[in-house]
Amino acid sequence: MSAERMPPDETSFLSRPLGAATALVVKHPRATLALAGALAVACSVYSALGLGFRTSRLDLLNPKSSYNQLWLRYVDEFGDEDDAVVVFQAKSPDALLPAIDRLNQAVTAQPQFFRSVLAKVDSAKLRAKGLYYLSAADLAAIRSFVVQLEPVPAGDWGAIKPANLIYQAARQCDQVRNDPIGHASSAAEANVARLVGGVAAALERREYRSPWPPMPQPAMADLDTFGEASSADEAMAGAMTESKPQYLLAEEGRLGFVLLKLNLDEQSGQFDRGSKAVDALRLLIAQTAKAHPEVKIGLTGLPIMENDEMRESASSMWQANVLSLGGVSLVVIACFGGIRHPLLAAAAFTLAMAWSFGFTTLAVGHLNILSAAFGAILIGIGMDFGIHYVARYVDLRNRGFDGSDALVGASRSVGPGIVTGGVTTAIAFFTVALTDFTGVVELGVISGGGVLLCIVAAMLVLPAMARLVDRKRQFDHVPQPLPVGSWLAPLAKTPGTVFLGSLVATALVALGCYQLRYDHNLLNLQPVGLESVAIEEQLLAGCDQSVWYAVSLCSSRAEMVKKRQLFEKMPSVQRTEEIMTMLPTGIEQKRPIVAEIREWLTPLSRDVPLLPVDQPAELDRALAQCEAVLRTSPDASQTADLVRHARRLLAEMDPRQAMARMAEYQQRAAGELLARLAALAQCTSPEPPTFDDFPRPLVERFIGRTGKHQLRIYGHGSLWDMAALEKFVHDVKRVDPAATGKPLQTYYASHQMQRSYVHAACYALVAITIAILLDFGNLRDSLLALLPMALGVVQMFGLMGLFGIPLNAANMIVLPLLLGIGLDTGVHMVHDFRSQPGPYRVSGSTAVAVLITALTTIVGFGALMIASHRGLASLGRVMTIGATCCLFTSLVVLPALLTWLSRNRRRQEDADDDSFETSTELASPRKTDGDGPAEAVPLIPRPHFDLLPADGKRRQTRAAATVASEALRE
Repeated sequence: MSAERMPPDETSFLSRPLGAATALVVKHPRATLALAGALAVACSVYSALGLGFRTSRLDLLNPKSSYNQLWLRYVDEFGDEDDAVVVFQAKSPDALLPAIDRLNQAVTAQPQFFRSVLAKVDSAKLRAKGLYYLSAADLAAIRSFVVQLEPVPAGDWGAIKPANLIYQAARQCDQVRNDPIGHASSAAEANVARLVGGVAAALERREYRSPWPPMPQPAMADLDTFGEASSADEAMAGAMTESKPQYLLAEEGRLGFVLLKLNLDEQSGQFDRGSKAVDALRLLIAQTAKAHPEVKIGLTGLPIMENDEMRESASSMWQANVLSLGGVSLVVIACFGGIRHPLLAAAAFTLAMAWSFGFTTLAVGHLNILSAAFGAILIGIGMDFGIHYVARYVDLRNRGFDGSDALVGASRSVGPGIVTGGVTTAIAFFTVALTDFTGVVELGVISGGGVLLCIVAAMLVLPAMARLVDRKRQFDHVPQPLPVGSWLAPLAKTPGTVFLGSLVATALVALGCYQLRYDHNLLNLQPVGLESVAIEEQLLAGCDQSVWYAVSLCSSRAEMVKKRQLFEKMPSVQRTEEIMTMLPTGIEQKRPIVAEIREWLTPLSRDVPLLPVDQPAELDRALAQCEAVLRTSPDASQTADLVRHARRLLAEMDPRQAMARMAEYQQRAAGELLARLAALAQCTSPEPPTFDDFPRPLVERFIGRTGKHQLRIYGHGSLWDMAALEKFVHDVKRVDPAATGKPLQTYYASHQMQRSYVHAACYALVAITIAILLDFGNLRDSLLALLPMALGVVQMFGLMGLFGIPLNAANMIVLPLLLGIGLDTGVHMVHDFRSQPGPYRVSGSTAVAVLITALTTIVGFGALMIASHRGLASLGRVMTIGATCCLFTSLVVLPALLTWLSRNRRRQEDADDDSFETSTELASPRKTDGDGPAEAVPLIPRPHFDLLPADGKRRQTRAAATVASEALRE
C-alpha cells in the first residue's frame, strides 16, 4: 500500500466531526463565505470604532505589583512626562550662552509644542529676600557692621575716615583682649590688620586693599555649589549669589543643557506620539546650530529616545515587510508549483485576522506596545494551518479525488493535526494569563484567541473558497508541489544512524547554552546611529551623568535632609537634587533683624560726597594708639609690626603727598561701602522666601500636586547596564524602601517579564502535554510530537550561546512562536506516522507543508535582520535560528526516529479486500511519484470518507476509472 494513500482507519476521534463539518461547508460554500465575510466586516468596523492603543510602557506593567504601585503613586503626584534634554557643546561659555538663549526664546514662543522650559535660573525675587538665607551668626555680623556704620546712612560720611576707623578698631581690641576664648580678640586684631594694611598699601601706591570685612553671602543650607550649575538646584544656588541668571552648565562651562517637556499628540492610535513636537524641536535646533556654527547641539532624553525608537522601528518594519512579502511569495509559489491555492490560504487567513481584531476589541479593548506584535505571531503560526490543509488537498486532487471529496479527505486526514496543534498552541498562549506581567498577559490572550480563529478559518472558510474556485477545474489544473518526500528518502535508509548523529550534534550544540546570557540593557536594543542614544552614551562616558534618576518622596524638611545625607553616602549614588532645602530656616527669628537692618539702610544716599582728609598727624596718633594696645598682646606682634610700618611710611612721606594718597584711598573705600550697603539694602525685603519666588518650571519638577517634594537620586556609571543598575537599586532601597523612578521600574519590570516568559513556558508545557495526550491517547506518541519543539529550542539556545547572541526584551517573544511552530509540525508528523501501516515514510504532502511553513517563517522573520533597529534585528536573528532548528528536527530527526521505531511494524492488509480494488491494484501500471521507488498506481483510490453523498462516491469512481483507462492506454 502506498504511503501517500489515505489510511483505512482514522486514528483521531476528531476525523469524523471535522469531515462532517467540511461536507456541510462544501455543500453550502457561498453561504459560508457570505457569513464569514459579513463577520469580518463587522469585526473590522467594531475594532475601528472601539480598539484603542496604549503606547506607554506603564501599560505593560501589572498595576497591582508593589513596585508599580509606588510608581503609580508618584505619577499621580507628578505625572509621567520626562524631560527632553537639549545638549550644547562649545569650547567656552562665551560661545555657549548665546546659543542657549536663542533656543530658549524659540521654544518658549511655541507653547503648542513645548512647556516647562528650563534653560537658566533667574532668582531676582529671591535675591530681594537674601538676608533670610544667612545663618544666625552671619546675620548678627551684618547687623553689627551696620550698627557701627549707622551714621553713614544718615549722611555722616566722616565716620568712615581712616583715622576714625583705626581709633574704633583700637578701642575694640582693648575691650576684647581679656576674652577667655580668644575668638573676639582674634577678630579684632584681624580688623586692625585689614584697616592698617589698606592704609599702608595706599601710601605705597600698591593695589587697593579694602578696609571692609567680607560680607556674608546668602547660601542654601546643606547645598554645595561647585562654581558651575550642572543641575537645577546648583543653578538656583548660584543665582542667589549672582546678579545674573545661572545656566545649567557642566564641564567648566563647555557643556550646557536646556530641559523642556513635550506636548504629546493625543491621537490614541499614534504609536509615535509627540512626533510633531520632536520635529519642531529639531527644526529649531537646526536653525540655532546654523546661527551658531561654533556650538554643537544635540537632543536626547527618554521621550526623544522612545520617539526615535518607535519611528525607526516602524520604518524598519515597513522595509522588512516588503522584503519578507516578496520572499515568502517566492517560497510558496516555488514549493506549491502555483499561486492559486496559496492565495486561497492567504485569503482565509485575512478573514481570520479581521475576526482577531474584533476579538481583541471585545476581550481586551486595546493594544499595547507588546501585544501589537500579535499580527506577526499569527502570520508565523496561523498561516501554517492553511498551508497544511492546502498541501494535503492538492495531494488528494493529484491522486484522483474530485474537489469535494479531496476537501473532506483533507479535513479528515490533516484536520486533527491542525486542530490539535492549533488548540495546544492557543492553550500555551492562554496560560500566559497566569503570569504577572500585564503586557505579556494581554499578548497571550489576544494571540491565543487569534490562533483559534485561524483554525476556524482554515477548517471552514478555506474549504468553501477552494470548492468555489476549483468547482469546474479538472485534475490537470492542480499544481504539483515540490517532491520533498523523495529528497528525504535517502535518510530513511539508515534512520538509526541519522537519529543518533542528530542527538550527538544537538548535545554538542547544547554546550553553548552555558554561554547564553540575558541582556537587560535597553540601549542595546535602540536603532544604530540614533543621535539621542549617542548623546546619552556620551554623557555617561564623559560626565558620568544620565537622564535616569530614582525618586524619593518627602513630606518634611527633616525627612528630606536625612534622606539626602544617607543617599549621598551610598557608593552607587553620584548626586542628588531637590529644592525643599532651598527655603531658609528660622524665619521668625530672622524677621525682626531683617526689618531693623532695612530700617537703618532706608535713608542711604545714592552718591558718595567728597570726604574731608585727615592730617597726617591725626592719622599717626590713631596708629600710635593702636600700636600701644597691640603691644600688650604677645600674640599680636605681626599686626603691631604692620602698624609700625605704616607709621614709618607716614613719617617719611611729604604731608601733602600723604594727604593726596589718603584722599584717593578713603574716597574709593567710601564708594565700595556705598555699593555694599546698597546691595545689602536690596536683600532686605521683609517678606520671607516662598516657592512662589522660584522659577515655575523648576517648581513643577520638584513639588507635586498635593505638595509632596521629590528627591532625585542619580547613579554612578551607566544605569542601562544591569550590574550597575542592580547595585544602584539595592542602595536606593536600603535608604528608602518606597523609592521609585524609571531605573527601578526598568529593573523590576525587566526581571518580571523574564520570569513571566519562563513561567508561561512551564505552564504551557503542562497544558500542551495534557492536550496532546487527549488527542493521541498514549504517552509515547505525545512525547514524539513534543520532540521537534524540545530539540529545536535546545539547539537554538545553544547556537545563540556559541554565536554570542543574548536573549533580550525584544527577542524573548520568539518563545511562544517557536512553541507553536515546533508543536504544530510535531503533531502533523505523528498524525502522519499513525496513519501509515508498516515502516514509516514521511508523506509528500506533510513534508512539503512542513518545509513551506518553516521557510516562510525563516524568510519572513529573516528580513528583520536588515533592520537598523537592533531589537528587531535581534528578533529576526533569533527567530531565523529557531525556525531553522525546528525545521531540522521536524524533517530529519523526528522522521528518522519514527522510521526506526516502525522498522518492524507489519503492513496491514486491506480489511475490505473487494475484488474490484484488488484487480485494479494488480492491473495498474508501475509509477514513480517522485517521493520514493516505483509502486503500483491505485487507479481507483479507495474512498474511506463515509460521509460523502452517493453522488460524490459516483464522481470519485468515475474519476478513478478515467485515470485507470488513461493509464492502461499508456
